[in-house]
Amino acid sequence: MTKSSKLNKSQLKELYGYSPTEERLMYKYNPSIPRGNFIIFTNKKGIHYWYFQLGIKRPQDTTRMKYITKCYEGKNQDGETSFEVCIQKLIQKVGDNFTKKIQTNTKVSTLCDEFIGTILLEERDRTNRKQETTSSIKNGVRQFKEWLLLRDTRLNEILDPRKLKDIVKEYLNHLGERKSQSGKQGLSHNTKRTYLKQVRYFFEWCEDEDIGKGILPSNPITRDFCKKILPPSHQERTGVSERNFMYESQWYDKMYNSCVKKVRDLWSEFIEHGHSRTHTNQPLGVGSDIVWFGSLFQLDSGFRIGEVLKSYRSRDYFLQSQDRMNNSSYTYWEYRDDTWNLFMYWKGKESVVPITTQIRSWKKPKFDGIKYREGGTGKSKYWDTNIVDVCLKMFRDSPFLFSSPMRKRNKLGHYSQTQYSTNFKNILSCKGEYSMGWERYGVFTSHDLRDYFITHKLNSGFSIEDVSSITRNSIQTIEKYYLRMDIKGQLKRQKKLDSTRKILSDRELKNRGLNE
Repeated sequence: MTKSSKLNKSQLKELYGYSPTEERLMYKYNPSIPRGNFIIFTNKKGIHYWYFQLGIKRPQDTTRMKYITKCYEGKNQDGETSFEVCIQKLIQKVGDNFTKKIQTNTKVSTLCDEFIGTILLEERDRTNRKQETTSSIKNGVRQFKEWLLLRDTRLNEILDPRKLKDIVKEYLNHLGERKSQSGKQGLSHNTKRTYLKQVRYFFEWCEDEDIGKGILPSNPITRDFCKKILPPSHQERTGVSERNFMYESQWYDKMYNSCVKKVRDLWSEFIEHGHSRTHTNQPLGVGSDIVWFGSLFQLDSGFRIGEVLKSYRSRDYFLQSQDRMNNSSYTYWEYRDDTWNLFMYWKGKESVVPITTQIRSWKKPKFDGIKYREGGTGKSKYWDTNIVDVCLKMFRDSPFLFSSPMRKRNKLGHYSQTQYSTNFKNILSCKGEYSMGWERYGVFTSHDLRDYFITHKLNSGFSIEDVSSITRNSIQTIEKYYLRMDIKGQLKRQKKLDSTRKILSDRELKNRGLNE
């Protein structure tokens, strides 16, 4: 832990040289400076920046928060504190009306940094875009920035619409050469489209005179241009999946049983020893083993992994959150009718899914608030505990069922979907040296488990209507993407069809009047 992380806001400002006297002198000798407050903003990496918050929002301003400069401790080579430099830069920025002077040889990567800064400020204002959206934009622009740094792209290049289009095309070619997390050459069509969308957001900001930089005469990276250089995929045009989905019921059974047994072993170990792992970045000793819990939920009930990772522990936690106002999708757990239920409002659809899966142990789980069913006798005595109760006990208390492993930096957050995806690939599929090798079952991402669940239900005789209700997918989507049965299922139906057909003799055909 750094020294600055232990300080409150006032102490942090003093650390970087803040002086009320210096502030009063600044206003005395610079009457053009509007009244406001000096604020220190801390990014996710713990780096501090000086900001000036205007006391009154002016008509020409889109935000009251104005970036000034990066903080530093002590004094620089000129004997100036960080706050003294901050004052000098504030005076200069006020003179320039808080607009940054741009030179034609300015690195475009520098503009990317400034754009990301505006997105960071936007995240503090929960009335705008969802955090998921802003996080996606930041990630996409950072990827673009790294590539721009490699080719040393300057402002004078993007001022020419044709050159700008060529730069974006080069970037897409670069994405086509990159390896995905699964090790495949080139990013997927949808991933490239997402990155292209974030690039377009950046150049819209560069063009916009009101809320952006206003340095581009126009933004040639339009939606139509994006459609031309990245046209719809074969799947999107035809509605036919390009994925080689390899379903077999025996593989589903194998993966499901592997998850149950692994969670059972972890639960038994927890009953015996408690949280035996002491790593500070683990959610009370579970850590990357979360993939076994998440996979079990997916194979058991067909959840999208986001529905599980972002689920609140209770309705009360959800009601206290900002998601009620700012998110179009949310999920929370509630114990009702003697079982746990996941209540969901996801992508415009409401649903409730009961969870009845039990995790067996041969030692009594002596924990407060844990409900279990007792069975067996003597040495064969056992206790069955609902999987949700198991998770509530094994993962640390937080608003979410699966708490973030970053207990200090993200105390109230949920487990990152990105981190989950990495763990999934390392432990179950594709990447890990000692992974379970589920790629041989056609499983490369956690969403493939949802595919497995849907196909398993269809292959088990469930109607499309029932599967649609269970999985929150439209009937049209299931018909288009998920009517993919295993070979054995197809053969079974073919044999049933064969039993309805007969090879008739010529005499029988003559008697029936069917011969020519």
